[in-house]
Amino acid sequence: MLLRRLLVTVLLSITLLAVCGSAFALDTIFAGPRALGMAGANVASVNDITAQYYNPAAFAFFSSETEHDNNNLAEKDWGFGVDAQGGERIHGQLADYIDLLADVDLSTIENGINNEDGLDQLTKLLGALPGIDDPGNDLTVDANAGFGVRVGHFGIGARGIGQATVYVENLDLNNLGTASPIVGDINSVVDIGTDGQQTFFDQAQQDYLEFTLGLSDTAINNLDYLARENNLDPSQADSMITLLSLIQAGGSGSLDQNETVALIQGTGYMEVPFTYGAALNDNWGFGFNLKYMRGRVYGTQVLVFGNDSEDFLDELEDNFEETDTYGIDFGILGRFPLLNVGLIARNLNRPTFKGPTVTNTILLDDGVTTKTLTRTFDNVTLERQVTVGLALIPTESLTLESDIDLTRNETVQAGYDTQNISFGLEWNPLNIVAIRGGAYKNLAQSDIGWVYTAGLGFNLWAARIDLAAAYGSETVEIDGEDVPTELRGSAQLVVDF
Repeated sequence: MLLRRLLVTVLLSITLLAVCGSAFALDTIFAGPRALGMAGANVASVNDITAQYYNPAAFAFFSSETEHDNNNLAEKDWGFGVDAQGGERIHGQLADYIDLLADVDLSTIENGINNEDGLDQLTKLLGALPGIDDPGNDLTVDANAGFGVRVGHFGIGARGIGQATVYVENLDLNNLGTASPIVGDINSVVDIGTDGQQTFFDQAQQDYLEFTLGLSDTAINNLDYLARENNLDPSQADSMITLLSLIQAGGSGSLDQNETVALIQGTGYMEVPFTYGAALNDNWGFGFNLKYMRGRVYGTQVLVFGNDSEDFLDELEDNFEETDTYGIDFGILGRFPLLNVGLIARNLNRPTFKGPTVTNTILLDDGVTTKTLTRTFDNVTLERQVTVGLALIPTESLTLESDIDLTRNETVQAGYDTQNISFGLEWNPLNIVAIRGGAYKNLAQSDIGWVYTAGLGFNLWAARIDLAAAYGSETVEIDGEDVPTELRGSAQLVVDF
């Protein structure tokens, strides 16, 4: 089924976006596993090259003896690091719908339903198709990778960042016809061994199915039973009946001429920050990034029931608009006995990448009919992002931090914002293995819930290897497996002298 392949495609293409990164926006990212392991709470306690992202004001205190050096920045004269991470979020009921549609063989429905398997596939189609284009049902994936070098109060690096989403935009309810009247096919299926209950459809809906559409009592029992067996929600019953009526009417074409459109769109950009930090006194310092940025906005359109699904990854790679621009970040860091406070403001100048105009010629499932689709994708603006953090550092081996976004950050998913609050800790008792944990939550939305994080850092003299992962507290079922609504992973090698 194409929708399942779309998920795989987006996961593959996001790697392309991050590397080739060479109105939507992008939300904040996780840069490095130390930060991910601490749930992103690093604005006030960052201590390595990822300070370029989390707070360039830390560069004010690298290689400088000052009072209240809670996290030993003075000991770090120079260093470098390389990191990579990726993640995904599943929104709304997309996973449920894809799980249903993945098992649907359109030819079985189109050529006639005469047994329980065909009726089961029809029930899945009726349950999934009407709601799959509802706003909020989509998948977003992101990835980023970076490299940086710092010497004293200066730093330079490069980071590729990408984010993409897939969702159904235009649901075609006209081309739903079958070879024979669907009601007659449904009525031809004998009792499939139902439990005799009719609890999915209410009485008014049962009456409509019987007296308006002409379904028999046995047929209604079969549909009711299969809807419950497929864990469909009774709130979907009206839309299922509407779709069944449209299929019975035949519309203007058959299922293999259906023009339901899925969109894949994303942004990949490379930023090269030049970083400088300066201390105002022993307690306060500031820092900034001046970033050269090259970005690409990608987009393509795919027919969900199309016949040329193998080509859409190549089309996504080719369909982009490239823009060169610059960005400015500014950070502040205050250090006091046992306490650090920090603030980072990113993309103060709101850099913008232009969206492409894309024309796709797509072959329908009938193998004959072609469809030409033209769309202009929106420009992508990196909006200002402001985060504040407070870190308690009672000993050299223990750090506790909480951060909160002061801005609501737009994402590549239209209408979906993020505004995270995060809590993280790091415990490094013997300076051999650092243990990290935390949790964060998006205050702007309620669909994901709390996301828990964990990480380890292995100190190998001057080098450190860091690993981290994050998983959402909420799950969805795909292919019978419970999958967290959010998953992330990260790895890094850092050298400090």
